[in-house]
Amino acid sequence: MQINLIKNHMIYKFLVVAFSILLISGCTTAFVTGASKAVLIEKEERSFNNFVEDTIILAQLKNSYFSNNEKIFFNVNVEVLEGKVLLTGSVEQIDERIEATKLAWGIEGVNEVINEIQINNDDSILDYADDLVIKTKIKAKLLLNADIFNLNYSVEVVNGVVYLIGIAQNKEELGLVINISENTYGTKNVISYVRLKENKI
Repeated sequence: MQINLIKNHMIYKFLVVAFSILLISGCTTAFVTGASKAVLIEKEERSFNNFVEDTIILAQLKNSYFSNNEKIFFNVNVEVLEGKVLLTGSVEQIDERIEATKLAWGIEGVNEVINEIQINNDDSILDYADDLVIKTKIKAKLLLNADIFNLNYSVEVVNGVVYLIGIAQNKEELGLVINISENTYGTKNVISYVRLKENKI
C-alpha cells in the first residue's frame, strides 16, 4: 500500500511538472505596446552554441538520474546555464543529495554544480502545488514586465524558497526580478545565482 502511494505521488509530480513546462515554455515571448504597434521582444543572451550545449547537459543529466535513481529524477529540479548546473528540490536522505551532485559532475561540459537540494521527510503534494503556484506567478510577472527580458531567467521554488539563475541586462533589471520574486505571495526567501551581462564568464 505504501509503495503504491509513493508511486502515485511520483506520477502526480511528473504530470504536474510536464504540464507546467508546457504552460511556461509556451509563453516565451513578451509584447510591449507602443503608440501604434506591438513590438515583439525575444532576446536570449546565451549564444546558440551555449544553448545547445546546456540543453544536451540537461537531457543527459535527467537521463542519468532516471537510470541511477528514480527518486532523484522525480524530486530534483535541474537548471543549466552556460555549463553551470543548479540543483533544487527535496530528497529524503543526505546520500541522495550527494549522489545528485556526483552524477551532475559526471556529465561532460559541466563546469559548476550548485546544490540547493533540501532534505525533507515531509514532502507533500500540497506543498509541491503551493511551490508550483508561486513559480507560475513569478514567471507570469516576469513575462508581462516590459523592462525584463524574461527568457534570460529560470525560476525554481522549493518550500517557498525561490531560486533564480540567468543573465541580467543590468543591476536595475536584476533588482526588478528579485523584487517581483520577493513580493509574490508565499515566497519565504529569494536566492539568486543570476550574473550580470557585463560580467563575462
